[in-house]
Amino acid sequence: MRLYHFALAAILCCTGPAAHSSDEIPVLIASQTGADGKDLGVAPTVAGIVQLLADESGLKLVPRAYPWRRAQMLAESGKGLLYGAAATPERLPVFAFSRPLYMVNQWLVTDAARPFPYQGWADLRGKTISIHSGSKFSAEFEERKNVLFTVTENSDTVSSRLKMLALGRVDALLLDSYRNSTRFEERLNCVHAGVGKFTVLRKPMAMEPLLIAVPKLSPLMDTLPVLNEAIERLDKSQGIHKLLEARASGPTC
Repeated sequence: MRLYHFALAAILCCTGPAAHSSDEIPVLIASQTGADGKDLGVAPTVAGIVQLLADESGLKLVPRAYPWRRAQMLAESGKGLLYGAAATPERLPVFAFSRPLYMVNQWLVTDAARPFPYQGWADLRGKTISIHSGSKFSAEFEERKNVLFTVTENSDTVSSRLKMLALGRVDALLLDSYRNSTRFEERLNCVHAGVGKFTVLRKPMAMEPLLIAVPKLSPLMDTLPVLNEAIERLDKSQGIHKLLEARASGPTC
């Protein structure tokens, strides 16, 4: 195993802006900003999960936050692992995917003054839904977008998208979270208190596994079996589940 890490470090030593030292393996995540426009940095939950994976695998995994499109571009060019990318048909030729880390809910978020009933696709007819710039969702969503409902993806940050929602420019945001709807609503209204008041509709649009994408044409592919073994052990010990439970029941801000 030690020889493996030395070999991998040698290969990764000059991979570009996402790498910060010869033995670090960047884990690229979507950056977020608060209501004041300031960078929120790496979310404690993500940092905690990456640390669990690092400890369990022996890999020096380091989370690095970038705008989502840039994170994807860096990962596609072999400069890091991509955290939280769905295994879409477009990505499958470029990336291999890890075992699921955990399941995430896809929540519809509305302005508190303008909620609407949601039980299924028909309730989205004629709505305008904001998604994260560059995001891809289920095949069912992709088939219906800009047919049953309109999608806008002209922003990388949650705060700017919530401002659009508060101004009535979109009907809802689609956001991922491991939290339940009540706790996620509390979180949004705490972190973005200066923007408006928001409601998380109680039925998730979908649930999907959170995966780590590994660029196929990269030496980083050598990390995939090591990561999968670490995830399997963490599944058995419920390490990630316990971390998420603690975060979900803790302070919302």
